[in-house]
Amino acid sequence: MPKNKSIGFFTIYLSRRYYLNEIPVEGRANSKFFRRLGMYRQYISQILRTGNCISLISTPITVEEESFWNTNHFEDLAKYVFWTFNKSFLLKLLGNVEGQKLPLLLRCRELLLEHPVAYREPPPPEADDELLFCYRKHNSMKKYEYYAKVQALDEQNRKEFLGAVEKRIAILTSSLQPTADGQTADLPETATEFPTADPPTPAFLEMLRPTDGYPANTLGFIEAKIEEAGFSFKLFSPVAQLANGKNPYGFNGTAAAMIDFFYQHQYFKKEYSLEQIFEAYLRHSGNAIGKFKTFLSEFRNDRHYKQSFAKLKALKISKLQ
Repeated sequence: MPKNKSIGFFTIYLSRRYYLNEIPVEGRANSKFFRRLGMYRQYISQILRTGNCISLISTPITVEEESFWNTNHFEDLAKYVFWTFNKSFLLKLLGNVEGQKLPLLLRCRELLLEHPVAYREPPPPEADDELLFCYRKHNSMKKYEYYAKVQALDEQNRKEFLGAVEKRIAILTSSLQPTADGQTADLPETATEFPTADPPTPAFLEMLRPTDGYPANTLGFIEAKIEEAGFSFKLFSPVAQLANGKNPYGFNGTAAAMIDFFYQHQYFKKEYSLEQIFEAYLRHSGNAIGKFKTFLSEFRNDRHYKQSFAKLKALKISKLQ
């Protein structure tokens, strides 16, 4: 964020007036007395006790159990709202994960992986003046212990929600079995229609060894390192396929280098094989690799694998102890 960027007077006035903005959860709201006096520690305590959420932008947002799953709302919730709702509301959301369809779950996962916390640095390039000022407020508040509680609760709620979404995606994707005519069967509408004889294949996130208590931290580290290495593809998003239905040239080898490098550096749990991790990664990212078994036996000979592996090796990443 440009530190010296000039921001207009009226934008600053508006953003200071809504320095901290309470986001009602299912209609509950507190008195604005402490906010008007600039007593933010007391105001935040009120909000957390009530189980409401917090934002730094002036845009009016509400959090309801039903509208939470509207991706138009979810975009703002993921980017600009601290998820400080209480455990009871979180459990209601987790109970609704089962009823959501795969495309919506994939989009929610994509947004949460991109925004594991609210106001993730750096601000987006297209940020307007108010959003830039929100980032300045965010940075100035980080030194306060009461604000740290907001950030910690936001991160914890997001991780629990993401974990439930990951598990549901794993169930839905593992249920895609070929029919007799070679076509893929339609997804069942509810979990009760799935066969229960075999447990679902673990999600990619579950295969990662946790750092600081959470596998999402490990995933965030991996994403940061492949970005630092200058990889040409966003490996944790669906890749745009070519006109012939194949992946872009170099994608398969690049993805293989990422998986194999961190597999060799012990970032995955020992009980999972390299093949299982590859398969979970493809489900997680929404991608596919043709002739997968053949690819798995030959990927270390791929030129893009070798180049990408070397880029990661040059970063001198330590093994996970």
